[in-house]
Amino acid sequence: MSTLVLSESEKTFILHGVEQNFRVDGRTRSDVRPMVLETDIVSHASGSCRLRLANTDILVGIKAELEKPLPQHPDRGRIEFSVDCSANATPAFEGRGGDDLAADISRILASSYESPEVLNLAPLCILPGKTCWILYVDILVLEVGGNLYDAVSMAVKSALYSTKIPVVTVSAVDGGEPELELSSDPYNHSRLSIQAAPLLVTMVRIGN
Repeated sequence: MSTLVLSESEKTFILHGVEQNFRVDGRTRSDVRPMVLETDIVSHASGSCRLRLANTDILVGIKAELEKPLPQHPDRGRIEFSVDCSANATPAFEGRGGDDLAADISRILASSYESPEVLNLAPLCILPGKTCWILYVDILVLEVGGNLYDAVSMAVKSALYSTKIPVVTVSAVDGGEPELELSSDPYNHSRLSIQAAPLLVTMVRIGN
């Protein structure tokens, strides 16, 4: 992203305002930007969220699909993050300008959700070593107006909260592979426990 260049007088103005607990937009140091959060807005997704944090606009859709567990975690489900920065979000994203930022957000989210103490993926395992649910978390950055990482983490946690996992019944077949039966009842589903899911907080030190 492009670097904002400030004159010495602008820096002094901001510094004095922070010292007096007053920002240029009227907020105090501890005030957050106004936020609007909506869930279940994408009908074909297992879970979704749109979050507007002032001028930052994030859309998250989650799709649950049956796949094979990873060899190193045969008794767990999986979660994968994909980030796309819209070219209209900010002039810096034109062309391939947002690719590096998207890759960095994906990396930080994957690292944040790596521990089973943060998000327990064991309930997503259907048959250890053979079948599990994988959650594809697709994040679209529609507009950037500050606190991007914070907004993305809040939107992802909210989308996970709204995610519905269909109930799967395993039937034993004599001499054959187990059969999986996916419930067709839209109300027959389970949800993830996201109490410990992380939220990213951006902090900046200004002056002393």
